[in-house]
Amino acid sequence: MSQLRAGYGEKTITPPLGTDLTGFGFYLDRRARAVRDELKARALFLRDSETSLLLLSLDLLGLTVAFSDRIRRLAARQHGTPVKNVLLACTHTHSGPAAQPLAGLGKMNFSYVRKLPEAVLEAAAMAASTAEEAEFGFHIEAVEPIGYNRRRGDFSEIDPWLRVGMFRQKKKTIFLLNYACHAVTLGPTKDISADWPGAAATEIEKTGNRSLVLQGFCGDIDPVTYLNRRLGATKEDYDLCGRILAERARKSMRYAAFSKDIRLGAAEERIRLPLNVFPKKDLDRETATAKEANKEFPRAAEIIRAWRKRVEKHHATFLRSPWMKNVPVQALGIGGMKVLALPGEVFCGLGLKMRARWPSLVTAGYANGNIGYLPTREAFRTPNDYACYCAPKFYATFGFAPAVESVLLEAGNRLLSRL
Repeated sequence: MSQLRAGYGEKTITPPLGTDLTGFGFYLDRRARAVRDELKARALFLRDSETSLLLLSLDLLGLTVAFSDRIRRLAARQHGTPVKNVLLACTHTHSGPAAQPLAGLGKMNFSYVRKLPEAVLEAAAMAASTAEEAEFGFHIEAVEPIGYNRRRGDFSEIDPWLRVGMFRQKKKTIFLLNYACHAVTLGPTKDISADWPGAAATEIEKTGNRSLVLQGFCGDIDPVTYLNRRLGATKEDYDLCGRILAERARKSMRYAAFSKDIRLGAAEERIRLPLNVFPKKDLDRETATAKEANKEFPRAAEIIRAWRKRVEKHHATFLRSPWMKNVPVQALGIGGMKVLALPGEVFCGLGLKMRARWPSLVTAGYANGNIGYLPTREAFRTPNDYACYCAPKFYATFGFAPAVESVLLEAGNRLLSRL
């Protein structure tokens, strides 16, 4: 028999006021002036008779693969487990500090970023030290739509299901929540907030339980409040989302089948993703198109000029090797629940295709790094699509090629089949 043990830990990672917040647009001067709610690093430690897993969820927009690798290595060493057994994901709040270099999207507070690994390790250590016997249950509950498909402007391609892993101990339950929706409710304010993922976790904690959120594949999913108005949402709006998810998660306790005897597993590969490296003669046209698409942002031209300078300088190298390399794809097995972790803004449609084969799949975006948007093949058919053709500019690289979908699907299915 493989007796499960589970523990939870957390550490506040709210940045100091005056720190640049990130997301929403270029050079918006979003220096934090107030704290709506604290940002947290949350940790879930799991162990069976042979294997330990560590799941880490940070209320941040994203981290680079290199920085994520560093934290994962430190955590793996701390707990005597392979790096592939450590998942480090961000909830993608746009009301948090700039923690990775993204041109025009806020200056990094390097003093703050240097302290992040220590805070994450403290949360992980707390989770491991408090681990106790637990039984695991998993349930999928439909929720009132919190997100809509922003490319389509409707609900035609969303994931309306909340996936809930529950680790029931003697006195409390640790909830692992998974839902797909951009954490952008407040819009480009200067207030610090964990947005709806933080609200959902806080609502769970009001009952004496614990919770962490894995953001789903939400690259093209925005909050429903944006259908009414893109700006002007309030804390009450994301608190409502949090209450809906928390209530559905608590309801899941009635229907889940719990077991103490479960197996844990992990697998990871580093793959390469195809880039759309166009001929050098097309740079003028591409530059003009990007400027037109981003004309609402007065200083976007600076980002585009810097992008052009870099790709022009390294164009021959890109032509020889039109790939983004060292892309982590990770899969975890927790009893009958499987987790697929990808390092970016994955479109919802890709997750829906994966779930056709893996119904109990938890999809974790912004996991083990953030390399940018990972669109479906269909999205590339839309001329000047923001995620496909514009967003790569502030990552200072070429955009991905349409084949990125099939490469990710193949890698995901391969890893999940190993568990």
